[in-house]
Formats: sequence, C-alpha cells, structure tokens
Amino acid sequence: MNLYINGKNLHHAYCIVGNSELVLSDLYKFFKNELNFNISGNPDFWYGEYDVMDIEDGRFIKDLHQNRPVAGDRKIFVVNANFITLKAQNAMLKLFEEPIGGTHFFIILPSASGLIPTLKSRLLLVEHKSINDTKINAKDFLKANIGERMNMVKMLAESISDEEESKIEVSNFFNALEKELFSTKNQALSAILGSLEKVRQYANEQSPSLKMLLEYVVLIVPVLK
Repeated sequence: MNLYINGKNLHHAYCIVGNSELVLSDLYKFFKNELNFNISGNPDFWYGEYDVMDIEDGRFIKDLHQNRPVAGDRKIFVVNANFITLKAQNAMLKLFEEPIGGTHFFIILPSASGLIPTLKSRLLLVEHKSINDTKINAKDFLKANIGERMNMVKMLAESISDEEESKIEVSNFFNALEKELFSTKNQALSAILGSLEKVRQYANEQSPSLKMLLEYVVLIVPVLK
C-alpha cells in the first residue's frame, strides 16, 4: 500500500501530502481492501473538496462529525484541499484533539507547510509516493544555474499539452522542491517557502500560465552552492 497506513491501528486524523488524484485513488483502495469500508452509498462516509477551505467549512465539518457511525463501527471523513485558512484550522483544533469515537479524518494537501504547529501536532503526517514523482529533479534544480533551470522548466512545459496533467506535474515538482528546501536547513532557502506556497495557489487556479510561474520560481530560489 503506497500510503503506509496501518489499517489495524488506525489513527484518528491523517494529513496526506501529495497529488490529490493519486492519493484519492490509493486511499479508496485502502478503505476497500484494508478496512473493508465501501464508500459508495455509505452514510458513514463524507467527502469534501475545496480550493480554499475557510472557517465556515471547518465549522460545518465540526458539526457534521457529531453523529456517530450508523452503518458500521467507523465513520470516515476525507477533506481534499489546496489550502486551509488559519481561521479554519483554528476552528478544527478541538475536533482533531477529541473526535467522536470511531471517527477518522484524512486530509489531503499538496503541502503541509501551511498548517499551524498546533494542528499539525494532532495529525499523523503521511507523504504519498507522488510527492517525489516529477520530471524535474529537485536536487538538480537547486544546484543548477539560472540558464540550466530555464531549460528544465521549458522542457517540462513543452512535454505536456494537457492542462490538468500539467498542473499535476507542476504540483509534484513544487512538492519535491519544498521537501528539499526543508531538508537544507538553510535560512535563506527556507524563507522562500512562503513565496512557493503562493505560487502553488496560483498554479491551481483556472487556466494559469504554468510556464510563467515556473520561470518565477527559477528566479526566486537561490542557487545552492
């Protein structure tokens, strides 16, 4: 199982970082094969998809989870979001600290960098394999000069014609790049993470200029000596 989740000792709340389509595919297989939990027509299953999840969304889920499972012994919530606002995170703090018994949450995000520490501490963080699936090697990108980087993003942009597939590839690259930036423990590089998160949000909007966004990232990320 690509998610590396223990079905016999299920945690009450997970944050799964990776490409949402690939994560969902593996997650639903996990529910069926490992938990014997069928999502189709199941009153104990809830799915929500958000570009930006705000406080009202957080409160809605908090209220919705109050009901105990009715068809089995567990209730599952899947939240698929590109970004969760600070207010929404604060609204759900108590929820993830003391959920109703038998209730499990799976939050899918392209990055965990936007989560506040208090919320992150209540979630079990899982990195999906898709976080490393990218046509541009993040380590090579960080060490490359500006010209070399421009060639990398040009090749990426020209290799994909489908918009949704392009978004997936760019998202995967940003995930891998962010992971490398974290691992360097270099303050100058770590400071770029906020800008990278904004670029990620733009990339998920309708019909973004992905090539321009990639070229922007080329320029803002310092070359790693």
